[in-house]
Amino acid sequence: MPDEPVFDVISGGRDPDHRRAVPWRLLAGVAAAVLIAGGIAFHLISGPSGPVPPRKPQASPSPVAVAAPSMLHGTPLQPGGAPGTLLFLGGDELRLLNVREQAPTSLTSVLPDAGDARNPLGPDPAVQQILSVAGGVVVLIYSHGSAGLPDIGDVLFVPVDTSGAGPARIIARANYMALAPDHRDVWVEQAGPPWGNGPAGSPAWLAGEDGRRLSGVRRLNNQALVAATVRGLLVQGPDQKLALMDPVNGRAERTGIPANAIIAGTDADHVAWQAAACPLDCALHVTDLRGGPTTQIALPPHAVIDSGDTSGFDPAGQRLALPLDITDHQGAITGTYVYVADLSARKLIRVPGGPIPVATLPAVLGALPAGSSDVVCARWSVDGSGLWIVATDGLYFQVGYWTGHGPLRVLQPQAGLAYKFDVPGTGRPAA
Repeated sequence: MPDEPVFDVISGGRDPDHRRAVPWRLLAGVAAAVLIAGGIAFHLISGPSGPVPPRKPQASPSPVAVAAPSMLHGTPLQPGGAPGTLLFLGGDELRLLNVREQAPTSLTSVLPDAGDARNPLGPDPAVQQILSVAGGVVVLIYSHGSAGLPDIGDVLFVPVDTSGAGPARIIARANYMALAPDHRDVWVEQAGPPWGNGPAGSPAWLAGEDGRRLSGVRRLNNQALVAATVRGLLVQGPDQKLALMDPVNGRAERTGIPANAIIAGTDADHVAWQAAACPLDCALHVTDLRGGPTTQIALPPHAVIDSGDTSGFDPAGQRLALPLDITDHQGAITGTYVYVADLSARKLIRVPGGPIPVATLPAVLGALPAGSSDVVCARWSVDGSGLWIVATDGLYFQVGYWTGHGPLRVLQPQAGLAYKFDVPGTGRPAA
């Protein structure tokens, strides 16, 4: 690993009188800013906190008069510097970035009419979630309707094999989804108020990549789907309390995670979170859902988890890639670093090459307001051998790759909005 700061495990209480505010990601429009959407509309990694889900970003204009800024710092990614990888990028459209081992990268639209995948999806629909599944990705596309709540949108499976991406097909209609522990199927929810403009009772079910319902319908009753784990569905109620629900009998049990906690990442076995009321220097907690002890790792001074960013556990569930905004003594964001939380060593290691800067583009349609930090997403390669990072300022995005040692390797910025991405899973789902 490079000579970067390493932070030791901590323990102890938190000062409830020093509540740390979590910054919200804003995208500027002509009349008003709109929030970046990620599919979960409370203290989750895929959406900012608060009872009202975020609005999606408006379509990016053609930035003909704006110079492309560099967001990631490192050495140029040369042919052979990263394994051949397909990155599905989500914004106002779904695009595929093909990083070839020995050839230039290419960027293509997967859904030329992504906003019209199923008509109608409301005004200006956008990609809200992308999940890696066996044999491809699952994508959620929706718009926001009355009261700014997510409308029911389309859940699409995009198959991927050695020849590339195949045609997308709709497998469900929903406004929330979560990856099942088997990494083949997805839980979907049609959430009603206060989480969405779906039906009362908020029905949820397990969907296969062919669209078949693989479970009975479970009504979540005004609770929003956060994650699907080995202990059941992680859901959150209007009171911000988290519970684990058995999808068969509907029984719920406590999680040990406090209400209003900021969820930094989940997989089938873990929930990473931070208490809502923390001193300036707070801990990252990782709850082991299989019954192991909760891990606590110290965060750097003046570092805050921004729920507009996207974190990710590696396939083994032992490392969490975690973007953190760094603030000054007045609480203003000065930039973003990406860290790797090693659960077994209880250390936090900084990925080289930061900080990712705050937005400096002029206040044009689609750009982040000046002074807000870029949106940063981090995902591991399928085998966990490397880390992919995508940053966007609303008009451009930039991709980086880190092998775990040496510098961050970066591609040149490209025009477009990419605030969600994932790497497709390998192999076909089991029959």
